[in-house]
Amino acid sequence: MLFLRYATIALLLLAAWGPALPLAPVRTVVLLDQSPSAKDQTFRLAQDLKLQNARYLAFASSAQVVASAAARRADLGDTTDIVEGLEAALALKPDRILLVSDGLFTSPAPAPKVPLYALLVAPSPNLSLSFSPPPYPVYGEVVELRALIDSNTRAKIRVSFSGPAGVQTQDLETSPGKTSLAYRFTLEKPAQVIAKVESPLGTREQKIEIRPVDRVRVQVLGDAALARYLAAQGFAVAESLDIGPQIQAEVVAIGVGARDLSQAGLDSLRNFLNSGGSLLWTATPKGLFFGGWERSSLADSIPLDPKEEKAGAGLVLVLDVSGSMLEGHKLDLALDGALELVRSAREQDYLGVVLFSSGPSWLFRPRPMTEQGRKEAAGLLNSVRAGGGTAVGRAYGEAVSSLAGVPAERKQILVLSDGLVQDRKESVLEAARKAAAKSIFTSSVALGQDADQSFLSELSRQGGGSFYKVPEPKDLPRFFLEEAGRAFRRNSLEGVFPLTVVNHPATQGFAPPPLSVMLPARAKPWAASLLNFQDQSVLAVGEAGSGRVAALATDLSRSWTSWKEAPGFLGSLVRWLSRTPARPRASAFRDAFGVTVVVEGRFERPILRFSGRDIPLAPVAPFRYQATLPPFSTGEAVVFESDKQRLSVILPAAPEWRAEEGKENLKRLSQASGGALLASPAELSKLPVRKQVSTRYWLLILALAAFLAERFLEWRIRGKASFSRQP
Repeated sequence: MLFLRYATIALLLLAAWGPALPLAPVRTVVLLDQSPSAKDQTFRLAQDLKLQNARYLAFASSAQVVASAAARRADLGDTTDIVEGLEAALALKPDRILLVSDGLFTSPAPAPKVPLYALLVAPSPNLSLSFSPPPYPVYGEVVELRALIDSNTRAKIRVSFSGPAGVQTQDLETSPGKTSLAYRFTLEKPAQVIAKVESPLGTREQKIEIRPVDRVRVQVLGDAALARYLAAQGFAVAESLDIGPQIQAEVVAIGVGARDLSQAGLDSLRNFLNSGGSLLWTATPKGLFFGGWERSSLADSIPLDPKEEKAGAGLVLVLDVSGSMLEGHKLDLALDGALELVRSAREQDYLGVVLFSSGPSWLFRPRPMTEQGRKEAAGLLNSVRAGGGTAVGRAYGEAVSSLAGVPAERKQILVLSDGLVQDRKESVLEAARKAAAKSIFTSSVALGQDADQSFLSELSRQGGGSFYKVPEPKDLPRFFLEEAGRAFRRNSLEGVFPLTVVNHPATQGFAPPPLSVMLPARAKPWAASLLNFQDQSVLAVGEAGSGRVAALATDLSRSWTSWKEAPGFLGSLVRWLSRTPARPRASAFRDAFGVTVVVEGRFERPILRFSGRDIPLAPVAPFRYQATLPPFSTGEAVVFESDKQRLSVILPAAPEWRAEEGKENLKRLSQASGGALLASPAELSKLPVRKQVSTRYWLLILALAAFLAERFLEWRIRGKASFSRQP
């Protein structure tokens, strides 16, 4: 019994110590890399593997159990998916994993929960060929396609491209590493490019089709020449004045006046600009400075201002206020039109209004249309009353006399009447001839069918002006809008105007020829002037709202008509306009240093989140940010700002052959698992063939058995002693 007590104590002490004994054989799973870059070297090394109690897995893009180390599979794919291989190995419940690989994994892998030992094999000599396509290819753009040649040996090669830019060939010698060659062409339609590399290692050929991203949509309002140029560049062009609440375009080109659009249309353009759309004004006869844009809600968004003449125009309106003008609100509509003359006039323009019925009456004599002058004129127009006959002669004479002393380069009289003239017509016509001789020209308007059309027509002819018929009173406001544009027009310049070009993404690579017609203009302080003639701006760009704006101070139907690169230049401008900061985008491509992620848009501190890490995106240009990820990076990366996801980007897959140190990949993976990178198969003999099994559990069971045996013997002995003491 004492022996059992000592045995129990001894067994408990041994259990506390916990010795382990090599009792069970080690279960080993051998992972054989049979990807294209490693399979030949793996097969050679596998002949030297001497392992007991081992199972074999071949892997590349997928994994498959094989019978022996020398087994070869040709159906496992063309990449090195180490994650797939490790998952298949762990499913066999090994005690350790032996990985035979070149370490060129297509994705990083977490360390397994069992020790991993690795044997490095050198990748077979190879030249691999891949493409780095342009991130955002668009119609009409000169795109750059790069062929990436990864070589793990030194070799003389010949590289040839064939595609839209023709056949290009180059001979060179590569060293281990990456070589990049560019092929540039204008993307005018979906294009296929073929790259071929010929070397002692064989011929490699790759094809790629470059399709333009969604075509930039442009809605063109009233500029047929621009629409033709952009359509030739492959833009999705819609020529329509119908502007709905939701504009289905990236850029709206405007060749009409603000007065040609409804208020709802103008509001849509403003909302479009604030939501990240872009606007382009052109100097058609109704656009830019001609169409009342200076009084619209978009006036502050136009990057050009007219360079005003020192001397303006002088205009006197000779307005019929006879009793017949009370019919059908003729007078009210005529006065509304006169208000448009007041609003359209510039500070250097002179405007006067003389009324006539049975006699003349000055409403106000010609005065500069300063801000105060416009306020006073508008107030006086609201006080006009009608009544009396239709005697125009004296009122016309007053108009001629008043303009004689006005310091204006252009002087004009506009006569409006709705009835038969009652005074001596010959004297009025004679006065018109004399006025025209002094460069004071007369135009006339016949309102309705009862107007004295024959007299008014002759008055215009003798006075050197134009005759207009306005059939209905409701047409008067629009007529006066058009007349204001004619009377107070900005004169275009005609001649030869050589341009200087400012370097900008919209102008890069272009040298526009001289203009034949231009409007005197200057860029606003917040805008950048890209094309200039002396101190005048021809093209200015800037940002407004959340979008971009541009203004071109020339009429494209008269300028650059023989310049072959005009469509490309205008296309470059529209492409720049379409890439607004409010519409962020991201792309990724592989280069010699890893995977480069490029993000464009309006950001403050963007963060690239990939594989659980946050990487700051560094600014490299206005609204452009960049970060470089390790070469093995694949999958999806996400752009965050202030913990809010903005957009994502799919990273390109890693090529099978890469100029990368696979040894370091194997070393990191094996050490993180508790294993090691082996120098040669001979080191396998140093690894244990049996695994250590802990004896603590069995020692505790034996200690318990000894304790119970001792208790049983004590019980038996006590029982016999009690029986022997009975009488």
